[in-house]
Amino acid sequence: MLRLKDVHFRYKNPILKGINLHISKGEIVALIGCSGSGKTTLFRLITGLLQPTQGEIELAEGPVTYMQQEDLLLPWRTLYDNLLLLQELGRNKQTICPQKIHHMLKVVGLEGSQNLFPHQLSGGQKQRASLARALLQNRSLLLLDEPFGSLDVAIREQLYSLLLDVRQQFNKTIILVTHDFRDALELADRIFVLQHGQLVAEFSPAVTSALQITQQIKLLLHASLQPIQ
Repeated sequence: MLRLKDVHFRYKNPILKGINLHISKGEIVALIGCSGSGKTTLFRLITGLLQPTQGEIELAEGPVTYMQQEDLLLPWRTLYDNLLLLQELGRNKQTICPQKIHHMLKVVGLEGSQNLFPHQLSGGQKQRASLARALLQNRSLLLLDEPFGSLDVAIREQLYSLLLDVRQQFNKTIILVTHDFRDALELADRIFVLQHGQLVAEFSPAVTSALQITQQIKLLLHASLQPIQ
């Protein structure tokens, strides 16, 4: 599905160094790292917004959908009209008919909310709306950048279940950037730690206990806050 081979990127200084990563179709992969570790830059390389200084990125079924932490809903448009905006901007090759929008709102648990404005939606509902918009783009790879950052535990757990259902129902491949161990442990098939622009560890929740993964990641992230010698 996605392969990165010895990917480097630099502005004035190196940001990413020697990234090697292979993600299979249908996987959920989590990236954990401190601020400034290169997570957002890596996402921008995968989307094609940036080009690597060195190395190759192979994407079998591009382009991708990039869902940011902010919902980016236009406040003067209803939820339905926000989703229809993809068609108006020419962001979708296939026609987005009313039936598709209503179906996707049902999938994400927002059936009957199409006439509400963003200020009438809770934080969890706005994230569901963002997910509906991402799914309407009908792309195989979803990049999720801190999608649960400001949500409480109960809403997070609801969205965990929704995202796992979406992966199964639509056969999506998902890469998740997060600072929260819970997101990675609940969702990911594999967890990678990004430190000073390098992938320094890989964990599988199916093989290693959540407690062990959490302890080891905490040690790595603590080390990443120390000055580079």
